[in-house]
Amino acid sequence: MTRSPGKAELSALFDGLRAAVTVADETYQITFMNDLAIAYYADDGGAELIGTDLLECHNAEHQAVIRNTYARYRAGDLTPTRYRSDKEDGTWVGIVHIPLMVERQFRGVAELIWSERSDLVFEE
Repeated sequence: MTRSPGKAELSALFDGLRAAVTVADETYQITFMNDLAIAYYADDGGAELIGTDLLECHNAEHQAVIRNTYARYRAGDLTPTRYRSDKEDGTWVGIVHIPLMVERQFRGVAELIWSERSDLVFEE
């Protein structure tokens, strides 16, 4: 049986990534946040969000989106979900939700958030 990576291993991997990384398990529990995610969500509790229910952090509309995304991943459609929002200063915030699989079993979702400059985004 393969064990899931621990906090120290995840921190070593994701603290160097210049994106906010939040991981929630298959039961919607937030299990990990890297340094940028803690800073990004500071007004909502930062590191204190670890161990809380992801659904409780969102309104009813977003809860439905999260449940649908989890259901799609559980059903085997593992296509990441990508969002982008424009900011007033001309930058964009990119968000992607990526399913986490362990031994071909759905184990949760990793959310990555980053800022994009429009002049550095190339769409095909």
